[in-house]
Amino acid sequence: MPIWNAFWQALQATFGTRLEQALYVLPAVIIGFTLHEYAHAWMAVRLGDPTPRWEGRLTLNPLKHLDPLGTLLVFIAFVGWAKPVRWNPRNLRVPIRWGVLLVAAAGPVMNLLLAIAGALLLRGVMGGVHSPVLHRVLYVFVSFNVLLFVFNLIPLPPLDGFAVLSSLAPPSWHELIGLLQRYGTLVLLLLLFLPGSFLGPLLHAIMGGILRVLL
Repeated sequence: MPIWNAFWQALQATFGTRLEQALYVLPAVIIGFTLHEYAHAWMAVRLGDPTPRWEGRLTLNPLKHLDPLGTLLVFIAFVGWAKPVRWNPRNLRVPIRWGVLLVAAAGPVMNLLLAIAGALLLRGVMGGVHSPVLHRVLYVFVSFNVLLFVFNLIPLPPLDGFAVLSSLAPPSWHELIGLLQRYGTLVLLLLLFLPGSFLGPLLHAIMGGILRVLL
């Protein structure tokens, strides 16, 4: 214990509260990213495409899903990503349009389910166990998974929301979908990083509404 205490004090002296915040966020990042990608893989395999299984993505092993740089950036710049699951819509046993919708939606839906489970557990902890650290970990877990749910449904590539939009769009939207496919990623980056962008307040408002319902 003395060695651990000295190590912890050295880390705190170096990184301060940033280290504590990282430790609160780490479980949410590992579980949220891992199960998001696992859900994509599971749905694709369930619908008939063996590609995720062949590539080792039908697993709950975080090392198969976490991208080192994308994970690190969550703690540095509050923006990150996991390794996308590759799959072939031509292998699906359902019409491609519905297959794309189901596989794309599986990831965000998993994050919503995780947020609900975390919220139920948080209510249980608040009702029976007094543990500020556990309370904080669970609150961050719920908030992070709500963020992943909302953010990934933005209808711009490379996010899942674009695949959902593409699968539901009528033929008359073909030109718009093509424009989004070519320039949507640039638009997303501008919305994320340009000062005064409406995206941040919009995400905050939607997340706040969902968190009020859950908590």
